[in-house]
Amino acid sequence: MKSERHSSPRSAPAVRGSGKVCKKRSSKAIDTDKLLRLAQQLYAHALTLQEVIRNEGKEAYAVLRPRYDRQAAQQFEIFYYPSE
Repeated sequence: MKSERHSSPRSAPAVRGSGKVCKKRSSKAIDTDKLLRLAQQLYAHALTLQEVIRNEGKEAYAVLRPRYDRQAAQQFEIFYYPSE
């Protein structure tokens, strides 16, 4: 009985330039900065909604959101400023 081989999708081919390996970027590629910003905003929104639900609406979303925007920004710093 022969086993079937499954191939996984391959990423863009590597390009060599000035001693570093780079990947080709598709014209349809997602801008990572925009993606990170969206993820940060969604995270802040989720944290805010959790707190509104937890305190049963005693504090308004608009009042809580700035606090969770700051918290999300602090937690996402690692993505924006990776160590070298």
